[in-house]
Amino acid sequence: MKWPYLILSLACCLFLSPAIAQEPIDPEILDSFLNALDEPGDSIGSESAGPFDENWDPLQEETPAALGLFDQVWEEFDRTYPYFDYKGIDWNDLKESHRSDFAGDLAPDEFVDKLAILLRELRDFHVSIRKPDGGFAEVYNRQIERNYTSDPRNRYSVSGYETMGDGVIRHGWLADEIAYIRIDTFAREAYAPLRESDIDKLFTQYGNARGMIIDIRPNNGGDETIAAGIAGWFTDKPLTYGYTARRNGPGHDEFEPPQKKVLEPHEGGRYAGPVACLIGERCMSSAEWFTLMMKACPQVTLIGSATRGSSGNPAELRLPNGVVCGIPSWMAFTSEMKPFEDVGLPPEITIPAEESFDAEHDFVVERAIRELLN
Repeated sequence: MKWPYLILSLACCLFLSPAIAQEPIDPEILDSFLNALDEPGDSIGSESAGPFDENWDPLQEETPAALGLFDQVWEEFDRTYPYFDYKGIDWNDLKESHRSDFAGDLAPDEFVDKLAILLRELRDFHVSIRKPDGGFAEVYNRQIERNYTSDPRNRYSVSGYETMGDGVIRHGWLADEIAYIRIDTFAREAYAPLRESDIDKLFTQYGNARGMIIDIRPNNGGDETIAAGIAGWFTDKPLTYGYTARRNGPGHDEFEPPQKKVLEPHEGGRYAGPVACLIGERCMSSAEWFTLMMKACPQVTLIGSATRGSSGNPAELRLPNGVVCGIPSWMAFTSEMKPFEDVGLPPEITIPAEESFDAEHDFVVERAIRELLN
């Protein structure tokens, strides 16, 4: 029952009933009654009564704010998320089981906590939630076994390693005229101190190498255009390295025709010698596209362990409460039109992560050296 109905009843008693109207109501009683309307926490039956809202319409109840935000998120995922069928996820069932958690008013942090529980069901590294303060909630994570050392092993270097971009790239000569280049990220901000000419000088420096190791095992992605600018040094012609497809209908299996991804050759030069590209489970996103670029180059051999299997090109959904959701916008495929989400990209020469290094050795680098010298 709502307070306005009490007011309506009182008005009817005061103005419509002749018997009662003949006796004026005590002003103190009326004041006491009206003041009670402003006291929060009173209840009638099972409903709580707060301060009287003169704009309340009993015929048009509004959806609580958190429920409305939940519906907005659910509907945007339902319309655009590409991996429901691939992952075997019943999105409608998840709506039924989680929607009631958003009843009532929720502060942004409470909303984020509950939303993360729902979105964790997607098991997708590219699904994200940014809080109003700029911090990110943990949505999904899984343990990965590292197959690389924190720093390149000095035992393989002739005279140590040089650094570029505050350590984003480390490089040097190994024995037998093998060039070693380790690229820890493709994040654009990490390349801010570098110019394209710096990358050109790097590869020109090792242009006469007998073989080259490109080590991206610590790399978890970034900007695909940066990745393509480096991979372009290993081809003299355009190469198809993958495809993407986006949703284009209400059905979870409705997609636009796949769009081809093409690696363009670098205009200023090319390294034509044999290359070993070292990969591992930390590699995801643009690092996986780089892996596919390198795989498309005939002189490149992939060595290490399988990549993580995560590509999404997330789009942002901004909510009125300041929360921002990252929603993957495409389904990713290899050049053979095989999806690699969750399964990753396998190397051509496999070295299990737990057998990749010890306190003194990097067995993946050692295997790469042997491959290049054969």
